[in-house]
Amino acid sequence: MATSNSGQLALQYSQILIDNRCFFAGIVVFLYDTMITTGEEIRCFWGRKLTAAAVLFWMNKYMTMIFLVWDLASYFNISNASCAASAKGTYAVNYSIYLVWAAFTAMRIYALRKNMLLSVIAFALSVVPFGVNLVTFRFGLTGEDIDPFGCTEIAGVPVNLSKTVTIVSRSSLIAADCLAIGATWLTLVRLRVIGHIGLLQGSLASILLLDGTIYFLLLGIINCLHIAFTLLSLDIVLLQSTSGLVTFTTPISAVILSRFLLRLQSASLRGTGSMPPSQVSSPDNRSIVFERVVSSLGASIAVEDYLGQDDGLGGDDIVDMH
Repeated sequence: MATSNSGQLALQYSQILIDNRCFFAGIVVFLYDTMITTGEEIRCFWGRKLTAAAVLFWMNKYMTMIFLVWDLASYFNISNASCAASAKGTYAVNYSIYLVWAAFTAMRIYALRKNMLLSVIAFALSVVPFGVNLVTFRFGLTGEDIDPFGCTEIAGVPVNLSKTVTIVSRSSLIAADCLAIGATWLTLVRLRVIGHIGLLQGSLASILLLDGTIYFLLLGIINCLHIAFTLLSLDIVLLQSTSGLVTFTTPISAVILSRFLLRLQSASLRGTGSMPPSQVSSPDNRSIVFERVVSSLGASIAVEDYLGQDDGLGGDDIVDMH
């Protein structure tokens, strides 16, 4: 019995140690990306008109930073009462970030397809993790200061329910990512530029197609891995250490979204400075519009700007992002 208890304690110790190291690695990745993109953030967003794009960018970046720094601070020795409050606070902030990601997904789909129903469906799918993970509070989410690991989150969620929550929340996010990818490609097929990918790197159309597809594809892969590692860690004792890998989900997802918004804004600023006003305001152009949605991405780029001047497509196809 003593040997069995010792083995169980050793396994739990090892799992917590691996989880902590994965968490620290995620923080390093996020903070490193924050430092190297600060200059681009200043150029693209600071001192400019406050728009939905800026709000999304800052909420994504700084809510993630608050969550990670707050969680990091909990590794110092604190009272159990403070630890319990801290565990609930960091958990709430972590899953509130999903509201920001859901808003961006819905706005992007609406901008591409002008379909409110499709946008609402995408938003609803994207906020499922926020809703279903609230069940953790129902089972007495708390925290306890455990030496030498500091404040450790403790929740009495049954294993079967934990599996269900993971599958439902991550599957809904994968479905939302698929909707976004489909909306991107269907729209650019309609604009007849899909056969000319890569002829002009860095254009808004190129970023919409290539970066947008990669962005949502990466998120889909992250969510698939999240499901796999979580279920493996719950079912197989020897693979419990893989649960630490899911701690990368939040920082990596935040980095991907920040990079995508910076790329779009940068292309938007270049396009706004080079496009004649008559083309920006033309009512006859078929458009992709971020009106009142991500309005700082305010560029109109003609298809010939995407393809080059000699590729022969008419100038009436406009990629218009207000």
